Amino acid sequence: MFMTLPKTLNVGGEEREINSDFRPCFGIMQVFENNDLTSAEKLVAMLGILYVKDIPIEHFEEAIDKALWFLNGGESQGDLKESSYGRLYSWEQDSKYIISAVDRTLSISCRSVDYLHWWDFTSALMECKDCMFSTLIHQRKLKKQGKQSKYDKEWWSENMEIAELKNNIVLTPEEQAALERFNNLLG
Repeated sequence: MFMTLPKTLNVGGEEREINSDFRPCFGIMQVFENNDLTSAEKLVAMLGILYVKDIPIEHFEEAIDKALWFLNGGESQGDLKESSYGRLYSWEQDSKYIISAVDRTLSISCRSVDYLHWWDFTSALMECKDCMFSTLIHQRKLKKQGKQSKYDKEWWSENMEIAELKNNIVLTPEEQAALERFNNLLG
């Protein structure tokens, strides 16, 4: 299954083309963090961004389930583990570090290629090492665990502007759980 990168999703018995490039999917992840939108508005935005053609209203629920499956890298909601650390990054706040991490992992500028499948993008993100994004994740995790060393506390103090996650993102408990399960896939 994971050797094939889906570019369509079967909804209502019909193969429906999706925007499988990382750019629209990254945008969807940012929409999920937008506290100015309701849960329903976020889901409608997801459908509008991901699917190339409009989905008939009678297939919305199935289309949402399939879209979340796709965005979760082919994992169903039941297959995803809960994080004990909570939210460690933001698709909006950390976007330049996420892009940089993927660039480093792939040894290319992902923004300069015409197409990069979302699953390739997230796989590269999972493999990022020794970069600012992995440092941010590590430092945030240490802070949440209360395990910062003297060096870590100094680093945090010097980098607080980028290290501290902004609290302007308000998610429902269901949205938070879904986002955390997805983020767990990325490490």
